[in-house]
Order: sequence, then C-alpha cells, then structure tokens
Amino acid sequence: MKALTVKQPWAWAIIHGGKDVENRSRPTKHRGRLYIHAGKGWADEAIDTIGIQSLPDSFDEFLAGMVIGTVDVTDCHHADDCHKFSKSGTCSEWAMPGHHHWVLADPKPVEVPFPAKGKLGLWNLEDVKA
Repeated sequence: MKALTVKQPWAWAIIHGGKDVENRSRPTKHRGRLYIHAGKGWADEAIDTIGIQSLPDSFDEFLAGMVIGTVDVTDCHHADDCHKFSKSGTCSEWAMPGHHHWVLADPKPVEVPFPAKGKLGLWNLEDVKA
C-alpha cells in the first residue's frame, strides 16, 4: 500500500485532529487508502494553525519515524479551484493558498504504530524497511 510522509504535528492532525486537506506543491492522481507516516521533522508553523489548545497534553503522542494511521485520498485540486467546491472560496479550513489540496477522509489510527523510513512523495510501504 502507498504511504505519505508528513511532518509532525501535521501527521497527528490528519489522524487525530480533523485535518482533511494535505497541502502539497504537487498534485496526486492517487485515490484510495494510504498510510500516514509521521516524519522525523517538525513543522513549527503548524502550532499557529492547529492551535495550542487543540494539541494533545503530551508530546509523547507525536511519534516520529512511525506509521501512525491510514486515510483515504478522495480528490486533489489546486487552491485556485476551491471555489468549485465551496462558496467560501476554500475547500477546508486546513487548505492553504497556492498549493495542491489532497482531500482526505476517514482517518484511522493503526492499532500499533510501527517504524519506517520515510521518503518524499508517495512511496510503497513494503519497499522501505525501518
């Protein structure tokens, strides 16, 4: 199955915080289930977007270098096309201007997170060993 590496705390937000759009510089043709791999990098700018009050009490929940869940990719469009999906001009509160929006649905945490080495873009989980 395909996987996508996402910096923390964005990965946590996708699986646990209701983040329904992943902002990327490139579009994807992938539709369907994929693993979310929490990368070892940290996105400081995410704290302002997510809000400190919405984050978990413990940083232990921010696993790094681990596969933490799965999600469905249901659509992909450029920010310029958001008006087609919403009168507000954006498809999601998580959507960023100037990016491709990978629309996500049905997040599910894995029962037991497991280590893996991440890669850029979509990658095959079975091809990468921890």
